[in-house]
Amino acid sequence: MFRGITTRVKVLFLFAVVTGAMALWTLTNKEKSGKPEYSDFIKIDTTDLVKVTFTNHKQSHYVAPKTAQVWFIDSKYDVRKDIITTMKLGLARMEVKMPVASEIKEKIRKRLIAEGVHVEVLTEEGKKEFWILTNDNDENSSYFINAPSAEPYIVYVPGFTGDLTDLFRLAPGDWRNKALFRNFAGGIEEIHLSYEEHPKDGFVIKKVLNKYEVVDMPLVDSTRLQTYLSLYQHVNVDNYLVDKQRDSVEYLLKSRQPKVLLSVADFDKSRSRTIQIYEALPGTKLLYARIVDNGELVTLSPEVFFRLLVRKQWFMDK
Repeated sequence: MFRGITTRVKVLFLFAVVTGAMALWTLTNKEKSGKPEYSDFIKIDTTDLVKVTFTNHKQSHYVAPKTAQVWFIDSKYDVRKDIITTMKLGLARMEVKMPVASEIKEKIRKRLIAEGVHVEVLTEEGKKEFWILTNDNDENSSYFINAPSAEPYIVYVPGFTGDLTDLFRLAPGDWRNKALFRNFAGGIEEIHLSYEEHPKDGFVIKKVLNKYEVVDMPLVDSTRLQTYLSLYQHVNVDNYLVDKQRDSVEYLLKSRQPKVLLSVADFDKSRSRTIQIYEALPGTKLLYARIVDNGELVTLSPEVFFRLLVRKQWFMDK
């Protein structure tokens, strides 16, 4: 094969082959290994989640899919889509930033088991668990361990700011879907708004022959009417009142009458809502309301709802 080739050329050829082989080996192994492998850290596949349970200070809650698009928490309430998306991304992309320093390893291990949030992830393939705890020295990372005797690590989610521990410390009410009105354009059948102290300021909007009208108002500003209807596409409650907070507000509202009754009838009955709105209690800025459909008490942001609580004359074409 090398007949007729000078020794110098042979050497250069062999050097090139060896160098190329070493470069290929380095590249191949780099692609295979990528980042350091940590035996006590296992990636979580979130494509087939069945249930995620998190326990903090002996209080356990769980989220699970209700349908392909909707999740619930504790089998009671629908969950916000943005939180589920954040949870999935956090679990799937979580990586080890570095092992915990040997001099504080035992201390962190004990804190993780005693103070950390215990997370159990159930998929169709099986169950994985870990404990996670805020890293006080870095707001964008967390301490992590997947068994009481395992190696503790500092983990983070590339591309995200914040501590994953905070997500699993949220109260059930913070996971809840806060949607109040989600009425699509053209889907509203009727809106009825009445004011207890000023009945003449109330109004009824109806859809008649694919066109909306304000009842008993012959001249309507169509732009204002369409703008008003569009507001109902995305309206949230500020918060749900539960347990002791609900009880205390219930007691205060016993002696008060609702100031406003707002009823939205949708052709899709699941989107219909009726709420009774109370004035803000002394010392507060938020409005209180009762969702008549299910009896729940909620707080409402005045900045959002004052746009809905217009007077009938507002629609008049001047």
